[in-house]
Amino acid sequence: PASLKDRLLPVSELPGFKVVRNVEWDNPIDFVSQGIPLPEATPPSRAVEAFEDFGFEAGVGALLVMGKGNPFEGPQANVGVVQLGSDEDARKALDYVRKEALKQPCFAVCAVEGREFAVAGIPGAKGVQHRPLREPPPNAPPPFEDYGVGFTIGPRLFLVGAGGGPGQVKKKQVLGAARALYERNAKSGAAS
Repeated sequence: PASLKDRLLPVSELPGFKVVRNVEWDNPIDFVSQGIPLPEATPPSRAVEAFEDFGFEAGVGALLVMGKGNPFEGPQANVGVVQLGSDEDARKALDYVRKEALKQPCFAVCAVEGREFAVAGIPGAKGVQHRPLREPPPNAPPPFEDYGVGFTIGPRLFLVGAGGGPGQVKKKQVLGAARALYERNAKSGAAS
């Protein structure tokens, strides 16, 4: 994991956020539990098996928050870089993360829906957003809004996401951070 730290995005690329935790992953169990948002209905063991199949080697990430007071009451963001077995494994991992992100995040009823969005300027990037439903079910949990972007460079998977209450995080923030992460790593030869 230590060799991947310089691949992460500087916090300055997510204005208004501050790092509350840096993490290193040397196994897929920790990565799945801390590095990717899974729908409540997806058993974590299935995601662990998938990342074992993708040749998980190591990863690093950062959890960021916005605001003062209790840092976990406002918007949160995350950035991660994962080394996988091959270029093809990285692309499969990206597809897996995208498919899981498009599923309903809540176990039963939900106040949000997932959709893909285009990511210009990053070859092969995938974007997924959750936005509040216009008419949520009466027994649904409170709505939220989040955006995630993933892309690969060689055998590495890069992930950037942010979310919070409706309107607290803007898609352009996440797109800007993803582009900065891509440019940082495309220039420095992330595949090496």
